[in-house]
Amino acid sequence: MTKWICTVCGHIHEGDGPPDTCPVCGNPSEVFVPLEKVSESRKSGTPYPEMESSADLVVVGSGAAGLSAAVTAIDRGASVMIVEKAARTGGTTARSGGGYWIPGNPYQREMGYADDRGDCIRYMARCSYPERYDPEDPNLGLSDREYSLITVYFDSASETIEHYDRIGALHSTVRINWTGKPDVDYMDHLPENGGVRGRTLFPKKDDGKQGWGVDMIAHMERWVRSRGAKIFTGYRASSLIMEDSGRVAGVTARSGDYEMRLRARMGVVFCSGGYTHNPEFLRNFQPGPVLGGCATPTNTGDFIPLACSAGAKLGNMNGAFRSQIIFEKALAEPEVPANIFYIPGDSAILVDRHGQRIMDEKRNYNDRARMHFEWDAQNAEWRNLLTFMLFDQRCADLWQGSPPFPKQGKDAPLPGYLMKADTWEGLCSEISGRLGMLSRNTGGFSLDRDFPDNLKRTVDEFNAYAGAGKDSMFHRGDYTYDREWTTFPPRNPDAVWPPEGSKNPTMHPLGEGPFYAIILASGTLDTNGGPVIDGNGRVLGWDDIPIEGLYGAGNCIASPTAGAYWGGGSTIGPALTFGRLAALHATRGM
Repeated sequence: MTKWICTVCGHIHEGDGPPDTCPVCGNPSEVFVPLEKVSESRKSGTPYPEMESSADLVVVGSGAAGLSAAVTAIDRGASVMIVEKAARTGGTTARSGGGYWIPGNPYQREMGYADDRGDCIRYMARCSYPERYDPEDPNLGLSDREYSLITVYFDSASETIEHYDRIGALHSTVRINWTGKPDVDYMDHLPENGGVRGRTLFPKKDDGKQGWGVDMIAHMERWVRSRGAKIFTGYRASSLIMEDSGRVAGVTARSGDYEMRLRARMGVVFCSGGYTHNPEFLRNFQPGPVLGGCATPTNTGDFIPLACSAGAKLGNMNGAFRSQIIFEKALAEPEVPANIFYIPGDSAILVDRHGQRIMDEKRNYNDRARMHFEWDAQNAEWRNLLTFMLFDQRCADLWQGSPPFPKQGKDAPLPGYLMKADTWEGLCSEISGRLGMLSRNTGGFSLDRDFPDNLKRTVDEFNAYAGAGKDSMFHRGDYTYDREWTTFPPRNPDAVWPPEGSKNPTMHPLGEGPFYAIILASGTLDTNGGPVIDGNGRVLGWDDIPIEGLYGAGNCIASPTAGAYWGGGSTIGPALTFGRLAALHATRGM
């Protein structure tokens, strides 16, 4: 038996050949390679370069932000060197679905969807800073810097994508969802949004089909390499090269015991990712327990101490692009993504330790994950440290193969994180026993003694809502996002869905057993706090004066989104845009 690894998400499959599709990220079999080959490439790494080299622009990181900076600099005639800590290029972007949120894009215009600048800026401000949002204030209640970042983003995002299309660095397409329409944003029901469609774009492959993050990276990397960019993989930026004036003039990079100095004539752009895989930073900066994430394993927040050594101001350090994760999978394989981007199906619910629903289960992954940070003042503990995804056999059958539901089959083994019982009472016992086994990893987190009785009432209540087609408690299915993003047809083309007479396709009564449970915890796509930047991507000092020669973009900086996820692609969209803005400013003299 051969071990095959998905080059997008890191899932490992054992068999004579790769699976038809990755059960975790959904990519086709072509993205799988033998694990042995990956191991060999990591051992060999990049051949040792000269101990001292120079270029117009040095870029740290090779995800969407880093390659965007490289594309822009090369397009303007600058020489570029890219330092990548991992053995492979692409960062977390290569693991992602590849979408990018681009308001006011040309594809919207072609399809007749208006995207008003003022409305969009109000929507971004409302989502990112709800506690300060003031529609009557000239800055909408935001600071000058916060306001400038979101206005610059609106004004620059579409131009970035259009320019990359013109020069062949990245071709885009708008996603058409299963209803035959472009996607809405994650908070489409807010008055500032108005249900606008088409802001989420994806890379277009050479065959014209919609691509993934791995396709974006492959295309952009080919573009920069073919135009002279040097890429050093397996090298960690270990220090900044500083001039007496305080200007950043390059970086020192290490690979094992080997060290090289890369001097930058025009600037250094850091695009090195967040700190998802730095346990100390997670403990110190996150607002509650974060127990894993899908960021590439090399994302340990390297830029934070380096920028601080140059006097950088920090911001949004408690922030992240969030997602729930499969708790037991994250414990067993911390470097392999275990994120739950949606709860598939219609007869599935999410409950807390008391056996009660806590939210509209069809809400977006970023906001669902934030529910885990609720503090129990009476018992001095995290009330929702863990939550429980429950579903019936019908749901498991219809949506089999849609993560986290496994494929069904006579001989198909259940994954270890999945609990199964013929009755709700039996499932309660399974969950309680599993939590006992995991107690050393949870601080003794356990079910409330009333969990079984409460769960029975919860199921009866949900079934009544599903039958009526109206969730009176959390309004599941009232929003277009619920009905189009996180509700979708079963993979079985012969399935009749929604069933005849359904009044709300997001809900169906929980039926006969067996029943299933999965333990969920709070995780991240990646953190998004770090050095503060201005609208040109320049890193600011504590005095709000830019540090000459130092730029940042992507998840390693204080994100312009703050805690919000505006729509699909709210991570990669700003990464591409501010990567370009940073390179434009650094090369402004050319």
